[in-house]
This record gives sequence, structure tokens and C-alpha cells, in this order.
Amino acid sequence: MSTGAEGFAARVAAQVWGHRFMDGQRGPEYVLEFLNVLVGTDYRLNADKYRREKAERFRKFIFEGDKEGSKNGIVKLEEDKKEKLYEVIGDKDRVAVVREFFRNLEVPLYDGKGNLANRSWYAKSLYPLHESLLFFELRKKGESVSYERNFFARGGELYYLMLSYGTEHKEDIREEIQDRMKELLQKNKPISNIVEKMKEILDDDVETKDSDYALLKKDPDGKREYPELPITDHPLFFEFVEEFHRLIHLKLEINEMFHLLVSLVCFQLVRYMYDRTKPCIEDKVLMFVDCMDGQVSQILKLSAQSFLQNEIMVQQMFNKMIEEQFITKIKEIEEKIGGIEQWSQDPKKFFENMGFGKTRNGKQRIEKLLNSCKSVDDFVDQATEVVQEIVSSQLKKHQLAVVRGVIRDGGMGGFRVGTNYRYFMTDKFLEMLVLTNVESQCSIEFSEFLKLIYTKYGFVIGEEQAKISGLYEQSRLNISYFQRNENALREKLKKNGLLIEYSDATAMIKNPYHSVKEKVVL
Repeated sequence: MSTGAEGFAARVAAQVWGHRFMDGQRGPEYVLEFLNVLVGTDYRLNADKYRREKAERFRKFIFEGDKEGSKNGIVKLEEDKKEKLYEVIGDKDRVAVVREFFRNLEVPLYDGKGNLANRSWYAKSLYPLHESLLFFELRKKGESVSYERNFFARGGELYYLMLSYGTEHKEDIREEIQDRMKELLQKNKPISNIVEKMKEILDDDVETKDSDYALLKKDPDGKREYPELPITDHPLFFEFVEEFHRLIHLKLEINEMFHLLVSLVCFQLVRYMYDRTKPCIEDKVLMFVDCMDGQVSQILKLSAQSFLQNEIMVQQMFNKMIEEQFITKIKEIEEKIGGIEQWSQDPKKFFENMGFGKTRNGKQRIEKLLNSCKSVDDFVDQATEVVQEIVSSQLKKHQLAVVRGVIRDGGMGGFRVGTNYRYFMTDKFLEMLVLTNVESQCSIEFSEFLKLIYTKYGFVIGEEQAKISGLYEQSRLNISYFQRNENALREKLKKNGLLIEYSDATAMIKNPYHSVKEKVVL
């Protein structure tokens, strides 16, 4: 855990969301992490630990010549291993063909500006055409290579726990998810045969060690790290299970399903994050979606305002938690080293106990308050705002960035140069929304779909939901803007083959895919 304001912010985030989501992680990594965990538990959603796959030499072979760490090193496979590959597979050209095949399976990761993320070879991933292509991120320090859990697996572990808790009292659904995921990730046997042969030639991951396992639940001795959600019984978790269950049972190959899973998992994480930061349980978090691709300024601005309001909601909850955490910490310090007099005499010791030893901003202001305040209560009242300012910069830099990143990578929002973040829906996100809310080979009216995604998720798009939510009155926009926005979504669904128009008044949204659970009629 980081120290200073960053560590303080991270501890607050862990209390709100869990330990922990990282702002540098991309949407596909959440899904890949989850799949790594699931495969490592042998497809059990109630496991205590999971096995991690290193495949160090196999990945060196695939990414040879790529960046290695921050010192401009280049990854190289050992010469004796190369020679062995040439002996078994054939000449260099054949080996190069095999390498090129796997290189083409690399999952591209993009940063907030749409540029390829700068990842070293040991942090790159492949599309999970088979479970044998799932690897855990590594950390390279000198010649030593170990597992990198600090960055990789955290979000995936937490998502695994959400599905685990969501299926705790639904054993039949849990078994169906486990069986279907096993079927999807073990289906492509030719890929598996090639990978296993390559690992055999390279002497990769010959035997499993204790260090290959990571914990998912608290260890009895309490020394080993494990992922933790602040809440285990949440109605959203079962909702996530239902959506996940419906999507994975459609007749799609894993390579087609992967991108839909990225949209689904990111969307679910955003809903969880918003739900954990809304002021009251009964509150509905509204998201006004720009369906006109930023072409109408009034719609764009309204969507950006909606996005900003939800960011303020997150910020306010964190400020509240910062205050609570600060008060708790002050009480601990008071018991440990005494009260305000001792703090003013040795402010360095006070800051170290607060965890602000390495923090620069705001320390002088707090030190002045230590000298001027006559009581601990007086100090807390005046110092809380300063602490919030110190920590809020870290929250904005990291925790708020997590929400933006997940929204962007899931396809439900983002920004263009010259505009603020706003909500919109990419084609893939829209497809996921339909497939997880409409039964396979079934249809619902377009108006019913709009009602459904408003009631369930808080999406505001057209006239009716704008009026119900109060957004129409607040915005003071002509009702025609909401009508045009609704028609734009209707056209987008039609273009993607998800909507059929029978007349101006009747349009049906259809899930065109079959489910593997459907009975075949002979």
C-alpha cells in the first residue's frame, strides 16, 4: 500500500469499492484477469485460491524483440532454447511462422487518448481462444522474474468475488456458468496442442510450486494478501450473474464473445462503483446518453452535465469517507502518542502516524492548525477540509480516473478533443445491452426497451424517460431534442441488425442469437 496522500486515498477507495481497482488497467485486462482466476480455480466459483500461469519462456518466444521494462531493454529467448525449437519444429522460417501466428493474437490495449498502451512483453496478453493462452502478468527485476499481483488480477479477482457472492445461494446457475466457461475455454484443442508442445520444448512451467498460487480469501495465519470487497451481500451481484449467465450461453465462439464480455464487465463495474457512492440506497443514478455522436451541441452538453454530476457524486462520497477515516485516525493517534499539545511539539511524529510523512502539499497549513487549535475537536473541525484537499487530488488522479477508464473501455462514454466526458453507446456496447436484456430469439418493443434500461440502469434517452426523470424540465430544452436523440438510437439499433421496423409506430428489438440451452426439436 502506498504511503502519504496516495495511500490515504487508496485506503478510502478500498472501503468504498474494494481492494482494489487500478486506474492504469484497461477494460480487456479486467476480463483477462477474471478468466485467469477462473481457470486457476479449475472453473469453481467458490474457491479459496487459484493457480497462476507464468509461461515465461513461451512469452519470450512470442514477444522476442519487444520492450523489456523501463530501461529500454529488449527481450531475448535463450539461444539453447531457440536451437531446440529449430530441431523440433524445423528451420527458422517455420519457427517464425509459429511466432507470427501467436503475435497476431495479442490483445491491443489503448490509453485515454486512443494510443496503444506502452506495455512490456511480460505485461502483454493474448486473446483467450483457449485457456492455454491465459497468462499472469510478471514482474522483472534484474534477472529475477516473479508474479505481478500489484497491478494484474486485482480487478479480475474482485469481479470473480462478485460472481462468487452472486451465486452463493444459486447453485444451479453457478454450475451452469462453470460448465459453460469450461466448454468455451477448452474447446479449441488445436491451439492447446500447439501451446503445450511449445512449452514442452522450452521446458516451461514444468512443475507447480506453492508460489504459483494466490489467495482469494483470508488466510488463517493472516499474513498473505488477498482481494476483498467491502460488501458481500449486494443485490447487484445476482443481477451481474444473470446478465453474465445469459451472455455466455449464446451460441458464440469465445473470440466473438470476448469483446461483449469487455463491455459487460466494464458496465457492471461502473454500476457497482456508482451504486456504492450514491447518497441513498433509494436514489437512482441517471445517465443521459448522447445518441447523436456529438453532432448536436445541446445533447452533447446535457450528456456531459450528466457525466459531471455523477463524478461529483463519487467525489462527495469520497470526501465523506475521507472525513470519517481522518477522525478514526486522529482517535488512534490520540491514544498512541497523546493529544494536541504533543502533536504541536513534535509535528513530524504526528505526520508519520497519520501516514503523511512523505506528503508535501498542505502540511504547513496543518502544522499551523496544530499550533493554533486548543483542543483535538477544534483541530479536527478545521483540519478536515485541508486533509480533503490533500487527498482529493490523489482521488481525482487515481480513483476518479478508474471510473472514466472503465466507462471508456466498456463503450458507454468518453470524450473527443475539445469536449468533456459524456455518455454515449458504441455499437458493441449496444449489442451487449440487447443480448443481456432480451432472451435469445425473442423480441420486445423499442419503447419497452427504453423503459427497461431506464428502470434497470438509469439510462435516459428519449422523451418519456426525460419527463419521468425530471431531466426535461431541468434542461429547459425543447422536447424535439429528446425525440431526435431517441430516433438516433433507433436508427443505430436498426443499422446493427438489432431492430426491425414494422411501421413508424411499431419497432421491435430482437436478440438474433440462439442459446446453447435451447432444446433441439427433432
